[in-house]
Amino acid sequence: MQNRRSSAGLTLLSDQTRREFLGVAGATVLGAVAGEKLLLAAETGKSTKSTAHPLSDTKDQANSAHGSVRAIFAFDPSADAEKFAASCREWGIRQAILPPDFFRNDKMVRALAKNGLGVWLNLPVFYNPEYLEQHPEDYAITSKGNKAIHDWCHFVCPSREKYLDKFVGDLRTLLSQLQPEIVSIDFIRHFVFWEGVDLKSNPNEIEDGCYCEVCLSAFEKFSGETVQRNQPAAFIRSNMKRAWGDWKCNRITATANRLFEEMRAGAKNAQTSIKTIPWKESDLDGAIRSSAGQDVARLTRNVDMSAPMAFTQVLGQTPAWKRQLLKYVRQISGKPVLSYLQTDKLIRPEEITIAQFEAELKESLSHEWAGTVIFEYAQLATNPAKAGILTKYLRG
Repeated sequence: MQNRRSSAGLTLLSDQTRREFLGVAGATVLGAVAGEKLLLAAETGKSTKSTAHPLSDTKDQANSAHGSVRAIFAFDPSADAEKFAASCREWGIRQAILPPDFFRNDKMVRALAKNGLGVWLNLPVFYNPEYLEQHPEDYAITSKGNKAIHDWCHFVCPSREKYLDKFVGDLRTLLSQLQPEIVSIDFIRHFVFWEGVDLKSNPNEIEDGCYCEVCLSAFEKFSGETVQRNQPAAFIRSNMKRAWGDWKCNRITATANRLFEEMRAGAKNAQTSIKTIPWKESDLDGAIRSSAGQDVARLTRNVDMSAPMAFTQVLGQTPAWKRQLLKYVRQISGKPVLSYLQTDKLIRPEEITIAQFEAELKESLSHEWAGTVIFEYAQLATNPAKAGILTKYLRG
């Protein structure tokens, strides 16, 4: 989920900036999943070491074996880099989660290095409005026959090999110049605006993608069946929903694995993560497979940790629901999970009170989770009360 429009676009960093950043980042790499790895190691008789962040106080260092990730999203690349990095340091943030277009010049890299912050490179795989403006033929087509657009969300068809080749090439260029502490893949799914889907709604009414000719032909080859082109979504949902979900999951998993290979080759020392939508397979008649194309167990096989986007306010859910979802993902993946912390309201009109924010922050810092992921900088920067609470817990 994005709160600002931000898409891929890469240029090279200067050699001087790269040396400066790598010198700092190399000295501050955290055991990003140390807390849960210690729990896993206890079962196997192995030990795990963690490194305290240089900005941590004594209390932080005492807890450094748990929840080493204390990261924040930012989406507006025009934000003042110095102010952003200084604010993050003041709040006790350890990693900045940024998409590629924050690195079109040296400003952000220099500011992060100066403040001892790690780079978390977040890759919005099929969300790319900038690309689609130039290549509208590559839009995913939804079950209603529309281009895959919902407000800010513009989605590329996952079957476009030319787009994927370009994405991989751009990723190689960036990783050759920037060695991040963490790399994650985001928007790694077929189109569905999950933020607007009530978990009690009719799954057959979900607008999803992709039903373009490329995808339908590929599915026919996979299934050995013919899809009626007159209302293909209704035909598939009535006659071959399970096979459609299998095909979608195969496509997304294959893409993810290709990107994981590039990430391991280009950022050998980085932790890896993946963002998944906050649905179980038992929700919405398996829509996480048949609509989104996400097989969480397979998608998390090659990562160090996962980040289920469990936003309680967005979906009108409770902290108990969030905890249950995180435990579910951890169980089926066997990997540590990160806990999201939403700062302010999105999609729905209900406010997030100070008390709710503090309660979810405390929960996200629990030793059960690999760390805290805060959504997002622009909202927090305009809410000094919540920023103060965050600082109290992260900096003591």
